[in-house]
Amino acid sequence: MFVRSISACALASIALTACATSQPVCRPADPMERAAFGAVVAHDQARLAQLMAQGPTADEVRALDPRIEAQVFGQRMGDTAVRTVLMQPPLCVVDGAASNGARISYVFPQARFDALQNPDLEGLERGRPGQDHIACRYEETAEGWRLSDACLSTFAPPPSAS
Repeated sequence: MFVRSISACALASIALTACATSQPVCRPADPMERAAFGAVVAHDQARLAQLMAQGPTADEVRALDPRIEAQVFGQRMGDTAVRTVLMQPPLCVVDGAASNGARISYVFPQARFDALQNPDLEGLERGRPGQDHIACRYEETAEGWRLSDACLSTFAPPPSAS
């Protein structure tokens, strides 16, 4: 009886440890994200700016700043750009860090997400920015969560581990 109790406790401990590992959870894009992503794929900067939170990045998108055009839309398929990732459906969204009124999400083509993730390692494997994933920042507005950076966080240095 004592051996069974120890075995049961050991199995429960292993199960709890397995549940505690932090594997990324993939979800489909929500309607607001799909609308913004569709505007990028269509190279519709006016629509993208309309769907974004108000601010300097939305103004740069609206004016089609050359840096925005290159990093968001690219020149041709295969360029390291936000549009390159979005043109490989189905898409997989993984929610990242969130704080007061701001959040970040990582978007992958589903096939790249599946290929990059290693179940033996904890955490999110992102691969190459603008090829395997994009990183998009959102801010909470009166209308709900709105894209705030046109997914330009893709090309920013990753946050420090401290």
